Amino acid sequence: MLIAAVTAALTLTATPVDERSAQWVAHDVSGEGPVASFLSWNFTSVITRAHCADGRVTFQYFYDFPGSAIPSERVLAVTIDNTDYSLTHSVDEMDRQVYTLSPEGQAALKQARNVDFHAPNEADEPWYLGQSAALVTLARRCG
Repeated sequence: MLIAAVTAALTLTATPVDERSAQWVAHDVSGEGPVASFLSWNFTSVITRAHCADGRVTFQYFYDFPGSAIPSERVLAVTIDNTDYSLTHSVDEMDRQVYTLSPEGQAALKQARNVDFHAPNEADEPWYLGQSAALVTLARRCG
């Protein structure tokens, strides 16, 4: 019995923990379907929000800082398991700036183990989204 307990404890401590998981919030939103939002490290603001639009994963980017480009001039991308995928900018029917993931990126996202979101911030580094289980689930449900 003691050996089983020790083995279980070692297994739990050996399991990698994705420290970014707590920053993800996912819900089904009436009229939009699955939505996944990535929060700032202190949970005070939404950095990006992803949802499914016409079978495609789209992102909105909310983080702003002095000197940042206006939304229509921002170049955003994602890195999924060390491969870069561009996001195409457009304006949706609700006049929101959205960035749509390519079909190749969406296929990769369905199996992703690590995701980085390249968007302007004062650190000039990508947002490290981690394993992004909420985002992976959204991509799988999106089509």
